[in-house]
Amino acid sequence: MAMQLVPFDAVLVDRMVELAHLPWSLRAFEDAFARNGWRDGEDPEAPGVGWEEPWWLGGDELVDDRWLLLGEAPGCRRRTDDPTVVCDHPDCRTGAYVEYPFAYFTDPDDPAEWDNEFGPFHSRPDVDPEATADDLAARYERVAGMLRARLGDPLPEGAYRHPEDERTVYRCLAWERGHSWVLLIVADDPITYGAYDRAGIQVRPRA
Repeated sequence: MAMQLVPFDAVLVDRMVELAHLPWSLRAFEDAFARNGWRDGEDPEAPGVGWEEPWWLGGDELVDDRWLLLGEAPGCRRRTDDPTVVCDHPDCRTGAYVEYPFAYFTDPDDPAEWDNEFGPFHSRPDVDPEATADDLAARYERVAGMLRARLGDPLPEGAYRHPEDERTVYRCLAWERGHSWVLLIVADDPITYGAYDRAGIQVRPRA
């Protein structure tokens, strides 16, 4: 068992909650990324934000690097000429989201073989090699408490249905904020095809 302890704090939680109050336009989100110092990515020379991919936030690769997971760009795919457009087409909103993963967890039978197949994980300095599923649950509950302090109680279980395949989302607390959802999830990690469980704060538009 092992868990990557991705840094998070009250400021990070506040920034994710602030995203939920933005209009879902490309300009609004890319301006927020700039204010938060999230505009560098892996290629500082590239224009704008690289949507639909992990977006690097800082740290040294394979040591303490961290990132956002980004869905489709906010706005309208039929009006790409105007970055201020807020789109109500369901097919333009379902795939849009911003997520900050704050933990990754795995429980392989052979950690050395796992690292040989998937790349260094257990040897990373930001990984607790003795962490258990209970430790992941405790970290999740800590962030849940921080969100409850800001947003109140989450919606009743079942009031929100995640657009991802339900088999890949194990836990989900949901809050409504304006035209957005604020979600706290534990789910399969899509980048590694489910090799890890990830816990994250996700903001997405209400379709």
